[in-house]
Amino acid sequence: MRRLGVLAAIALAASACGGTTGDRSPSAIGASTSNVSSPASPAAVPSSPISPVASPVALPPGAPESLTAAVAPADLDPARLIPRRADVEDAWIVEEPEAVVIAYIVPGDDPFRADRGTLVWRRYDGAPAWRPVAWFPTSADAGVLGVDGIVADVTGDGLEDVLLGAFTGGSGACARWSVIDVEAADEVFGRDLCDGRIDPSGGRVGLSIEQAVYRVGDPHCCPSAFKTTVLVYEGDGAWTVASKDVRDAA
Repeated sequence: MRRLGVLAAIALAASACGGTTGDRSPSAIGASTSNVSSPASPAAVPSSPISPVASPVALPPGAPESLTAAVAPADLDPARLIPRRADVEDAWIVEEPEAVVIAYIVPGDDPFRADRGTLVWRRYDGAPAWRPVAWFPTSADAGVLGVDGIVADVTGDGLEDVLLGAFTGGSGACARWSVIDVEAADEVFGRDLCDGRIDPSGGRVGLSIEQAVYRVGDPHCCPSAFKTTVLVYEGDGAWTVASKDVRDAA
């Protein structure tokens, strides 16, 4: 996992008896700006580090529209690339295509109800060098407590994607999982999941979903088995099941 050094403070409740299991119905945690094409390079190079060049992407209020400094992703200050009133929650460096994905939070009086979002910035050869290509807002009503992520190719195109988990807590450590295809500037996967987690698959390129399996009489702390499902990306937001496996809990 490559980061810019800002780690998410993810609040997960400890498992307790009597929780909800399995997938939950999808919630509007991560609306996306889909299939945003790369903007053309402007003719003039602004003298200010923050360029006034208009972005073709819908952005949160107070967010910059470009950055003229042609610096490497590791040398970026992610705090300069998010809304003025927001704080950086975490950031992930993508090497191919060259980009940075930033999760931010807008502080408020209630830590359980905060506006959040994720911005994707790409580096270009022309000026301005850095431009936002996608914004995925998260409503305060979603109840997200923290965001974690990992950089890996999970779509099988040889380019790096970002797999994110937006944790909402609960006895089942519930979260909404999403995949940002950085090259396409789009969210190509989204699923709400409790009592499980999603990771890049270890064999065939794709996603590995591990979920607890409860039988009658199992306490919530102690499932009888675990189910692993591997999904592979077919394009246009479609995923297919490549394999399923159920193993008894140790």
